[in-house]
Amino acid sequence: MSKLQACAKCGAQFDVAAMAAGQRFTCGACGAVVTVGGASAPSAGPSRVPGTSRVPGASSPGVGAGGVPSRAVPAPQASNAGRASSSRGPQYVPPERSMSGAKPAPRGNDRGNERGNERDSRRERSERGGGPAKKGLSPAAMAGIGGGILAIAVGALMLSGKGKGGDPKSGGPGSTTTVAGGTNGAGGMNGAGGAPTPGVPGPGMGGGTGMDATDAPSTDTMATLAAEWTALGHPTTPQFREYLKRFKKVAGGMDKAKEIAAQMLKQGDTNDKDARELLGHKEFALDVPEEISFRKYPFVRAVEDAHAQRWFDDDESYALAMKAYEKTLAHAKKLATDREYQALDVARRGIDRDEHFKHYNYEAIFASPYLICYSDTERFDEESLISLPRAERTKKLVELEKKREEFQRILAEKAMIYPQLYAEFLKRYGETCDLHPLMDEFGGRADYPPGKQSYREGCPLIVWIFSDKKAFQEYHDAVKKESIDPGVAGYFSPDTGWVYLYDEPGTDREFEVNKNVHEGTHQLQHWFTKQKNEWGKPRVPQSFFGEGFAEYMGSVTMAKDRKLTFIGLNRPRLSSLKQIKDQLTQSNQKLFIFPLKELTSFQGYENVKGWGVDRWKVNPGFVLGLFYIQSWAFVYFLNENDNHKYQKNFKKYLDDMLNYPRDAENYGAEKFKRAMNINTDDDWKKLQKEFDAFYEKLIKMDLDKIGPKPPAHEDWPGYEAPGVDGGMK
Repeated sequence: MSKLQACAKCGAQFDVAAMAAGQRFTCGACGAVVTVGGASAPSAGPSRVPGTSRVPGASSPGVGAGGVPSRAVPAPQASNAGRASSSRGPQYVPPERSMSGAKPAPRGNDRGNERGNERDSRRERSERGGGPAKKGLSPAAMAGIGGGILAIAVGALMLSGKGKGGDPKSGGPGSTTTVAGGTNGAGGMNGAGGAPTPGVPGPGMGGGTGMDATDAPSTDTMATLAAEWTALGHPTTPQFREYLKRFKKVAGGMDKAKEIAAQMLKQGDTNDKDARELLGHKEFALDVPEEISFRKYPFVRAVEDAHAQRWFDDDESYALAMKAYEKTLAHAKKLATDREYQALDVARRGIDRDEHFKHYNYEAIFASPYLICYSDTERFDEESLISLPRAERTKKLVELEKKREEFQRILAEKAMIYPQLYAEFLKRYGETCDLHPLMDEFGGRADYPPGKQSYREGCPLIVWIFSDKKAFQEYHDAVKKESIDPGVAGYFSPDTGWVYLYDEPGTDREFEVNKNVHEGTHQLQHWFTKQKNEWGKPRVPQSFFGEGFAEYMGSVTMAKDRKLTFIGLNRPRLSSLKQIKDQLTQSNQKLFIFPLKELTSFQGYENVKGWGVDRWKVNPGFVLGLFYIQSWAFVYFLNENDNHKYQKNFKKYLDDMLNYPRDAENYGAEKFKRAMNINTDDDWKKLQKEFDAFYEKLIKMDLDKIGPKPPAHEDWPGYEAPGVDGGMK
């Protein structure tokens, strides 16, 4: 006769006639714990799904027709395996560790996950109002079938291990049997699915835990285990692993275990995790993030090599690899979040494709909007480097990196110089000339129509500096195969948009600093002209304006903290002017001065030299030197004379020059006259008279009043090496 009891939580009815008072079971409808003959205890399990029936249907798991359970449902228990897995997250398992030659049996917690997914699927169908899930075999039937199969398998395995004494194939003392990926040595087994060990329950057997048999208490002794090991002769990789574990568990066996581990790495599996960890090796399982496409940064290469090496047996090398990985992550983050940094990274890729520079061992620094590169004469072939054995390649890369480290301090100074020039240029002329930051999207001209837009991430400027004149000359002679005048100390190329310079170690630091700013000014003129003219290539002839303006902007003083002051007074040019004046005075000659009407109309250096040689009967180099000096002095005059009398006019003229039409004739001369309101010869004479008086005052100026000369490279209090982002600001 049935005896019904209702669940206190959901009201479901259960037949408890066959149960003893006080016995507890779980409600199949809501998960509450029901006590026979008493009130139901609150459930720790999940609550009822809203919208579902309080009384389970006949197809609910564990519930018979009419809502009566066919058996008591045990209280839910948390899975230890599940908790451990969720706290650690996915665990890394090297691929070779799962390749044992046989398919491993499913783990218990995997099957638990499958059951959980099945329950979730049924619940989801219930919430959607769909039909019941397809019924499978009942749990009791499944248990019966599984138990029968397991009994047959255990019996067969036990019969196969009988009666063959010490035969290595028998499973007797000294033997090893591999079954379903597990290895069984005498008195133990390795891995689920291996042959059972007498007296030790295996997976699925009564009291079994599914653990590796080597985790069970050891019954070995050093003497017997050593004898077994010696008898093996030439152990296989699974045997290495088995005996390594067994020696670890025997008193006094740790040294032997380490010996086996070292032997295994040479003769068996060089990447065996247990052996490596036993020997104190550290695993580098990290790799370069896939978003990094250009990988020729030193720290990225270091991560690639560490990933290929994988295991480290010394802490210092491992620490260096981890430091490189930290830099690589910071680099990847910059690429993902910093648009300017992306643009400069693209510029690095451009250098890697450049036929003249891709083989140079150079160091680079990001100093927005600049990518500044520094090298000496050293070059290497990337393909030859890759073909070297890994050890030799690593050694060579280390040598190359140490060489680049010598450039960092010099590069750090360049990274201070060029951005200050850029900021000063925009501060003075940005508003008047409608200039936009070059590192804004589309190079500052997102307003151009789609067909005219360029430089989506920004427009970086490249500066390449050689360590000395020898390296500069070798580049032109041996690499570019193009001769260059020995007197050239650097130049800007309109063809590439780059600046090319060399440093002046042990010579005039002031000239070295000034020429960096001078050539940088040419570069800014070029790129702002492109920006204002839909990125077309400028065709601007050489003139007094180009050289005079670059000399004027390039006249700076530098403090020890590398802060520049743009003073406009060019000490090297003024010093040369004084010397020329003295020499001509001693020979009873007046100083040669270009008439301003002529000075402002020259187009090209050949015209300048031809005019001076014809008028003054001197050599062309002398004429060109005077042209540079007077061009600087005239631009300085237009900006600084008589309380900046002509400065506003000069800015208008600068805007005109930045809008220079391609291949226009006499454009510069006509725009100068219009900007300065020169309409007659008398206007020219008036301007000439003012300039001549100003010029004489310059010649008499005390050079010491210009300001201090730049500090030496080593004189830099508070210097800090560039950071992980290459000095990017």
